[in-house]
Amino acid sequence: MAKTHKTIFGTTEKSNFILNMTNDQFNKLASVMFTIGFSLIFVLSAVAELMSKGKITVATYDWKIVPSVSLGITGILAISIFIIAFIKQTLSKKQIVASVIALVLAVCMYISYVNAMTTVQDYNAFLGFRYGRYEGLMVYLSYLFIFLGSMTINKETTVRNIFRVFSVITVLQSIWSGLQFISSFPSFYYKVPYIMQPIMLPSGTTGSPAYLAAFMACGLAVSVFSASNDKSKVFSFIHKAAILGSAFCLTKTQTLLGYISIIVIVAAVLADHFRNRKSGNKESSTLLLMFTGLAAAAALIIIKGFAVYDGEVIWQDGCTRIAAFGQYSTSIEGAINIHSLGEVYPYLWGKAYDIIKQFPVTGIGPDAFIFLQRKGSINDVPLSVDRPYNEYLYYAATYGIPAAVSVAAAFFCSAANGVVSAAKNKSWVFRSAAVIAVLYTATAVITNSTATVTPFIWFMLGTCCATFKEEK
Repeated sequence: MAKTHKTIFGTTEKSNFILNMTNDQFNKLASVMFTIGFSLIFVLSAVAELMSKGKITVATYDWKIVPSVSLGITGILAISIFIIAFIKQTLSKKQIVASVIALVLAVCMYISYVNAMTTVQDYNAFLGFRYGRYEGLMVYLSYLFIFLGSMTINKETTVRNIFRVFSVITVLQSIWSGLQFISSFPSFYYKVPYIMQPIMLPSGTTGSPAYLAAFMACGLAVSVFSASNDKSKVFSFIHKAAILGSAFCLTKTQTLLGYISIIVIVAAVLADHFRNRKSGNKESSTLLLMFTGLAAAAALIIIKGFAVYDGEVIWQDGCTRIAAFGQYSTSIEGAINIHSLGEVYPYLWGKAYDIIKQFPVTGIGPDAFIFLQRKGSINDVPLSVDRPYNEYLYYAATYGIPAAVSVAAAFFCSAANGVVSAAKNKSWVFRSAAVIAVLYTATAVITNSTATVTPFIWFMLGTCCATFKEEK
């Protein structure tokens, strides 16, 4: 009997290529789409960085929206992968659970979006606040799309190939960050006015040292495990270069997130190293590279004196770089010490609590955090902020408490799946993904999403929920 192929609604076989797509074809498509998407995010964020410092001029394009547009494209590519997997009915139970969580979060986001359209004036809820980061509904839906798309990948080699892209971008970010130590190269963090002495903090193309710390943590976790497991000599070298660069930049950001990330990643890598020694694998070059990068950055920090610059970075980013919120001032009522972590973060979180009290269910709206603090123009409100630097509180304030619960569930679900898969030694890629999932779930209380970095984090969260098939 001749072999028949599945069709949708009795249509022709040629129009049903999705159902008849082989697993290899599906994974190759996923690899290509994510490679295109993540490359776009890096390239267009670099363009935005150059435009913001006047190095290149585009007359008809607002530079602030570029990373968001590239993320929107990446999100569309990612959700296409999920739709194909859904149609082919290849989702596992844990993927269905994660998909339901993402769907609940998406519904909460849409309700908040509709509410913001009628209650908050003078901004576009889909694209976001025009004087800020342009991180409206489109950006946050794109995070979910990337999460859903990445969890459907079912071959280790596909994730390995995307990890190679991560390492290439990490190397490029490291080079860009290194060039920022030259005063003529684009940077908003060369001699930050809020810091008492001249100092250089790298930001790469991410927009902020705090965001670069999140990216480099992801890059280090990916490259340090990939270097010893990737059989390609070329990419093994790239991974090792990424280890050195990311370890250095992660430390030199001099942010609380950077320092916590170093401790967590070093502990995870050492634990894996000693486990491998018991099994006879004595690969140690990755450890040497990582500690070399950490030591080089530590030496530069010690010369100027150890410090953590979260408060200074936050106001330099939001006020000076993109004019999204008001000036820092010590002369007004309620002023805080910008150099004290114990004052900065409670102050930021307090702004979120004020919004949550008024909009507990729907939130104030996508990227509308600043609106309750406005009294005319942004510059008329010193000490106003557009981010609480707490991911859970930001979701609660902008999308509502149900959304915050949903995103917390997504983080914990991913971290749990990643740790279980890594503990069972199902695949080495789960080690990288699990480290980032656990790290981001814990440190989300001192960081915020950004279109230039967070897509990579959500990919890792989705990878934790992946189920790999046996490969010959």
